[in-house]
Amino acid sequence: MKEYIEETLKFIESDEMQSYLRECIAQSDWDWRTYCAEIVSFAPAPLERKIPVLDLIAMQTVKVRESNYDDPAIHAKSSRIALDERYNNPPGTMFWLRDWYYHEEGCIFDDAFFSDFDAAIRFIQEQQAETGEPDNCEYLSHSIDKYIPGEDGKLEEYCTWILNSMGEIWYFDYKNNKYKPDDWQSIFDYGGDSLYIPVPFQPGDIITADCRPFAKELHVLILEIGDHDCCGLQCLFIYPNGKMYIAAFKHNSFLRGRFLEA
Repeated sequence: MKEYIEETLKFIESDEMQSYLRECIAQSDWDWRTYCAEIVSFAPAPLERKIPVLDLIAMQTVKVRESNYDDPAIHAKSSRIALDERYNNPPGTMFWLRDWYYHEEGCIFDDAFFSDFDAAIRFIQEQQAETGEPDNCEYLSHSIDKYIPGEDGKLEEYCTWILNSMGEIWYFDYKNNKYKPDDWQSIFDYGGDSLYIPVPFQPGDIITADCRPFAKELHVLILEIGDHDCCGLQCLFIYPNGKMYIAAFKHNSFLRGRFLEA
């Protein structure tokens, strides 16, 4: 197995899924460069860990499409830009830190403002040191939005980082299109529906969907597997109001509407 594939599979927590994908790779001629780039880019892991693996994928594979969407070199470039944007700040830049804690009402429980990105990170680390490691920190994440001075003294939204409970940067995107580089490729998968990898599930399987820290674990029942595309895998799930629904598993549809009242 090629080095870039093994390094990519380390971003998948399930040993079963890792083994299954190794079998698929050995038996198919699919464009695994694309799949590997997406697995790494959208994984819940620090950008500093993703960049060298994306570089490795780009070095050990050949680009077969013109699109930048699935180009590991472009993903690596975007990740580096995300880290550089922490310090690319004109005078008057402001950083808005928000702590997100998942529960039934999707509550934000704290926020603060800073003139320096690293000061926001230190604040997160100080909070962790003061409170210790809470039992429910797996449902805690942070976002930092950068605002820069615009016209007429107004602050303009510039970009946003998504961080885990320890302040590691997982995702990034620009919030204002006029500031995006020309070849920008988002490293924040808003829809959660772009990774069409094959899966070992069969109808009747009960799957634990682990989307922490952004949502609690949820059990879904696989009804139909179809092919490996986005909508072929259908699942049955229950909303808090007690109603059962059917939707596409790979689209994360089981998470939408989770705040419906009973």
